Amino acid sequence: MRVLLLSVLFLFFSIQCTSLAKRKDYEESLQFYKKVEIDNAITSLPRNERRGFIAVLEKAHLSFLNGGTKFSDLESLAEESKERLRFSATRSLKSFFYMESEDGYYASEAEIIYLHILLGLYYARVEDYEKAKIQARYAGNLLSGEWSAEGQFDDPTLRLLLASLWLTTGAKEEAMVDFRKATQLKPQSHSIRSFAMEMVPTDGEFIFIFGGPGAEPEMEPSANLNFIRGLRNLKFRASGNQSTLLLVDQSKTMTLSLEKGTLGWYERHLIRDNEISELIQDSKYFQLISATAIKEGTKGTLKVTGSILASATIIALGAGMVYVGAEVNSEDLAGLGIITIIAGFQLGSEWVSASVRQTKENIKEDLDISNEYRYVRFFPEYVWIGKSKTKLKSPILTSNKGPVTYHLTPAMGKIKVRFGFVPDVQNP
Repeated sequence: MRVLLLSVLFLFFSIQCTSLAKRKDYEESLQFYKKVEIDNAITSLPRNERRGFIAVLEKAHLSFLNGGTKFSDLESLAEESKERLRFSATRSLKSFFYMESEDGYYASEAEIIYLHILLGLYYARVEDYEKAKIQARYAGNLLSGEWSAEGQFDDPTLRLLLASLWLTTGAKEEAMVDFRKATQLKPQSHSIRSFAMEMVPTDGEFIFIFGGPGAEPEMEPSANLNFIRGLRNLKFRASGNQSTLLLVDQSKTMTLSLEKGTLGWYERHLIRDNEISELIQDSKYFQLISATAIKEGTKGTLKVTGSILASATIIALGAGMVYVGAEVNSEDLAGLGIITIIAGFQLGSEWVSASVRQTKENIKEDLDISNEYRYVRFFPEYVWIGKSKTKLKSPILTSNKGPVTYHLTPAMGKIKVRFGFVPDVQNP
């Protein structure tokens, strides 16, 4: 009996531990993040899937922005990703790589590459530069793999991050390679081109600021030959203001360059998610549509029927009052009965409309998969970059519109790189 009880408790505990985090589970943490209370943002992270890919990478990202130096979980995840990384091909994406975690999550290319860049930056922060270079080479290989033009994933922001990692290790030539590659990917950026032409001075600093609180998915139903997949369409909505950011250090002021395009990380996530598991998700979503239609159809019918019956009862009461008024020659009572009949019709109409409206809202809420869409949150919506020819002493960040809420880490590496975060939103 005791063994059976322990088995049931273990099963219950396992189910609780493997439940997946939803949008509502992130609300508190995101509010702290927007206030740049990163310690509180970390402690408020969802506890549903603490050891999964998403949870480990989110916590490591936030901890890095907060100046943290503990990264053993990220290190283990990086080794696991190498073992689980798969290369595949489809008709629409000729070739691509992906990783499936134990909890069934398919990490996107941007998430996998950023994982290794981030681990390299942690190594650089603790001055283990050889291990930092290993992660930089691995991330560079993933970005520069021999893919077809249609299937290759490369990204200017990831190239800038990789260049910053190379700078921290003192590898100027490797950093220049990635700056030049970023220029090819984003030729319209004069700022990136300047980095490709002129290296950050050895006695200077490279500044890399993450901007925006991170994009959120929302439903975008659209016409699609596959009707079900058309309903499942999502888009990511950004909320950052893309402000003009200034760095002030004593008497020196510089305007940092705003580099957009990080939303491509999120969009690629949607493409990857559909490519890998579209048939499975279509099947599940069709079942959800069917179940929701039956549930809300039944509830809606009962509500409408109840509204009609209630309205009919009021109308009947009014008719009875009119009849009695006529029998006893009471105009007041007959008039009250007519008013009651009119009120019955009006209330019935309002109740039916409310029932139909509530049914529509319930169906929309049930079918809105954006609330449960899984991806790594807290990634930037855009970044600011800049360089100083001398080391910064007491830098602060502000904007052309006044003070901003921000966090800056101490400069790190052989060639100094300073990271920061600006939520760039109205105070929540």
